[in-house]
Amino acid sequence: MSIDRVDSKRTGLIKLSKLRRFVMLLFLMQFLKIKVLVGGLTGSLAVWFVRLIDVFAYFESLFASRDFTTRGGEVTVALVSVLPIIGIYLVFGRAFCGWICPMDFLFEIMDRMRVRIQRKETTFKIPLETGYVFILIFLLASMLSEVPFFTNYLSHLTNLFRFLTGVFFISFALPFSPVVLVYSGGIIMLFLGLEYLKPRLWCRVLCPVGKIYGAFNKISLLSLRFSEGECGECSLCDQVCYMGVKIAQNIDRPGLRDTNCIYCGRCVEGCETKGRLIKMKIGG
Repeated sequence: MSIDRVDSKRTGLIKLSKLRRFVMLLFLMQFLKIKVLVGGLTGSLAVWFVRLIDVFAYFESLFASRDFTTRGGEVTVALVSVLPIIGIYLVFGRAFCGWICPMDFLFEIMDRMRVRIQRKETTFKIPLETGYVFILIFLLASMLSEVPFFTNYLSHLTNLFRFLTGVFFISFALPFSPVVLVYSGGIIMLFLGLEYLKPRLWCRVLCPVGKIYGAFNKISLLSLRFSEGECGECSLCDQVCYMGVKIAQNIDRPGLRDTNCIYCGRCVEGCETKGRLIKMKIGG
């Protein structure tokens, strides 16, 4: 099964970019009390009753509890909640980052602002392995503090949800701590500021959650596939990929499994062959 680029004018179907935003909207509709998918990293509900917990949040919880057995009730519930997520990643890999994470949308807005004011990208480079160091640091911090450190205090999703919840509560004169609102808003501004200085540095290099997701790209059913055909060597696929995946230089191979690919479909839509050469494909 392939997920190809579609020309909305010719087929009546929506483009991948618009479909991505629709899926992301479903994730945010919980603030309108439409509970298709509810929650963040620490705990979510799908279709009202399926409990989910993110893989990295699960590991942080284990280190924070210092209980690595399955005897405890809470540990067992967490294990059951993380298994469906693992199953999803085994199929779709790191697609969460491109299709559900609302920070992707906010970062795109910031990127457009950079272009309009002709802001040049800073030249400093950070090794891709830095994200794995962050994973170890946050797990150690969770063990020492006995709290899932990144998930509770620094996560982009946790703080975005807290900020939106705070705005909602305060708007309707409901009780909510102003300190929490300011803190979470400040964390989100830091992420946006980092995006302004160095586009997608957080997503490509630093985000521990993204690094965990990316590992599933190596074995997931969904992958980038390249069909036999004439490549015009325009490198548009590389130019539109904000995750830095080197597609053009691998176009002669059957496919590509890059840990930074978020399967957003920008390369599929950007290619001059209109999806005939580059495809996102599930299975063989």
